[in-house]
Amino acid sequence: MVNLKSDQAEGLRRILSFSRARTIAVVAANRGAGATSCVVNLGRALARQGRRVLVVDENFSNQNVAQSLGLRPRFDLKHVIGGECTVGEALLKGPGGLALLSASRAAHALPRLDSVSERRAVACFAELDDAADIVLLDVRNDAHEPSAFAAAAQEVIVVVSPGPSSITGGYSAIKRMSRTHGRKRFRLLVNRASDAQTPQLIHKNMAHAASKHLDVALEAMGAIPHDTAVSDAAHSFLPAVDASPYADASRRFVEEASAMLRWSAPHDDASRLDTFMQRAIYGSRLFAAGAGA
Repeated sequence: MVNLKSDQAEGLRRILSFSRARTIAVVAANRGAGATSCVVNLGRALARQGRRVLVVDENFSNQNVAQSLGLRPRFDLKHVIGGECTVGEALLKGPGGLALLSASRAAHALPRLDSVSERRAVACFAELDDAADIVLLDVRNDAHEPSAFAAAAQEVIVVVSPGPSSITGGYSAIKRMSRTHGRKRFRLLVNRASDAQTPQLIHKNMAHAASKHLDVALEAMGAIPHDTAVSDAAHSFLPAVDASPYADASRRFVEEASAMLRWSAPHDDASRLDTFMQRAIYGSRLFAAGAGA
């Protein structure tokens, strides 16, 4: 027998209770910019400040989050969507309670999900809604298949490193995401900076071009200094903030993580992680239809 009062109460609860989770996509301007390193260290810095952090890894290459932490995923989000495993079985435990969900295969499959798989995908993120305060998405920078996760995220951080190719790649990524996703605001993080002036100049030039030619706002997030402590820690499959907490780069990661916690958070239906997944699926289908897929 259907319990109407129970169903109504559950519906009301879903309407009035919004997730605390923030969805933040991190995209590399180009290969080698260090976005994955930034995701790992920012995630760990946020976890050390008492936040429950979930990292969703969209990258399939050998330089993804799992590889950088010495982890071997048995399952991808696609296996959860296909009913081959549970969400708990797909989640990996990283250092300091960091949770990791590999999603490269699922990301490619989003436009072609049938109704049953779509419900499983949404249910998966509804379950994660109660398990994470911050979701960091290490998303791909792909001109042929823009990231649906980046389109659905509340925030997008573009990671560039000093150098013409990275700066050009960062601007191209912003241009592509602004056109395919309709996004009007991005945050810029300069990684491996050798001095304090260069990141300011990079932001000034990129922000001017983005405003003038794309009608897009590019906010300066900050800069991570070039520091061998980061690469040394990576060789041991550890975040620098754990391996060398007093290194210059580690201190900056902690400061940037603290600043992220002060970002204003929208409290609306889009804040729920199940809605995040619905938006990602819808966005992937729109792009696939426009591309003739």
